[in-house]
Amino acid sequence: MKRLLLATSLTLAAAGHAAAADRSSATEAELAPLFASTTYVVVTNDNIILDAQLQDAAKRLWTLTPHKIISKDEFKELRKDANSSFLMITTIVENGDRRRQRYFYLNLLMGSEKAAENLNALPEVVAIPMACEERSGEIPTTMLDPMLLFAQKHAENRKDKAFEGRLLASFQQPLQAYNYDMAQLKGKTIYVDPADVDPKVKVADMEKREGNPFRFVGPDELARVVSEQVADAVVAFTIYPHGGDKDGFGYKMLMGTDGALYYYYYELKRKNFLFQKNDFEKISRSLK
Repeated sequence: MKRLLLATSLTLAAAGHAAAADRSSATEAELAPLFASTTYVVVTNDNIILDAQLQDAAKRLWTLTPHKIISKDEFKELRKDANSSFLMITTIVENGDRRRQRYFYLNLLMGSEKAAENLNALPEVVAIPMACEERSGEIPTTMLDPMLLFAQKHAENRKDKAFEGRLLASFQQPLQAYNYDMAQLKGKTIYVDPADVDPKVKVADMEKREGNPFRFVGPDELARVVSEQVADAVVAFTIYPHGGDKDGFGYKMLMGTDGALYYYYYELKRKNFLFQKNDFEKISRSLK
């Protein structure tokens, strides 16, 4: 099981994948107040850089509801209000992970009276993995802006019941429902950092193919594409622990600069953490 950490003094159980779905997804009734709520953007002062980036992104991009910045102490009181919603960056550490690897998630949660005693009672609207802490202690946040846009799209999709019947197997994660939208990648340019590609994949050969939708660029160019919200641009990226050869899990995603999610996979095997040949084949087939 994994545990979600809002701060050093607050813990939540994680809903990172189907096998550890201890957090409860917001029901239709619990979700309904969101759209008339004030969304409280929670800053913890545990990482002032993350706090500043989240506040800035919310100021620029959060349009779903009115929002207000609050502290960790204010959150402790407000979390009991079922008519309030909370946007925050949380961290996951998996129980049994000797490395104590931290994964950062962007969360949108609803308040609950039950949360006065049990933070796990906060109904979850969305939780999307955002980054994995590097060995240097740095936390990549290139995709924060698109993920903030995605959180709002996902809330609207849940309200509209857009995913009913999409997930056919119990082991699938909720965000895998977006894999059914891969055909919408047609006409878009997919930017990939070669560092996120398995060395066995012949990037040079792919670049030579006629009609190739993939552009292999470095992290600085990816950051520019995201910050400028380049039209019809989609970023392929991975989240996984760097260094070592045991423990951990990873994610592979394709997300547009507009927050549209097209590809989402949770990986348990380290050998699959990077984009493999079969990933590119699946994506390419969807474009035909």
